[in-house]
Amino acid sequence: MYSHHLKFINVKPEDNHKLLEIGRQTFYDAFGPPINTKENISHYLSQKFTLEKITNEILNPESQFYFVFHKDEIIAYLKLNLGKAQTEIVKGKSLEIERIYVIKPYQGKGIGQHLFNYAKQIADEKALEFIWLGVWNKNKRAIQFYERNGFKTFDKHTFMLGSEKQTDVMMKFIL
Repeated sequence: MYSHHLKFINVKPEDNHKLLEIGRQTFYDAFGPPINTKENISHYLSQKFTLEKITNEILNPESQFYFVFHKDEIIAYLKLNLGKAQTEIVKGKSLEIERIYVIKPYQGKGIGQHLFNYAKQIADEKALEFIWLGVWNKNKRAIQFYERNGFKTFDKHTFMLGSEKQTDVMMKFIL
């Protein structure tokens, strides 16, 4: 629907404020109340989405961030990790999709598919073996999206969102 009007732009260190803003907003929209408590989501955001943390992530040469623009508006972003930047140790030449978020007005319009296709193109260019990611086991819509795109579950891990222990399903797409 929007494919001819989307532009992928590599995020630069000077974009850290914009990245922090869209990162916090899309995470809160996806997982904030009533899905998780305001306290837990606020604690998580205050730990994981700080200007210093985001800036350091942008500066990591093994992490890549991309903004997706529709006209002049940032409507989505993507974070990819290679090598030691990956959040888990996995065997094989891989690319991790750590974050793939679309702002609310553009959800359900195929933007996520374009984000995944872009990640797949990068992985192909780097001659990697697979793409992997972690997705919250209660995020059924995302799990279905990844399954439709050929991802298979291969493991799981737990993480803390504030005071609540949650489980991520780890999924893999073989290239």
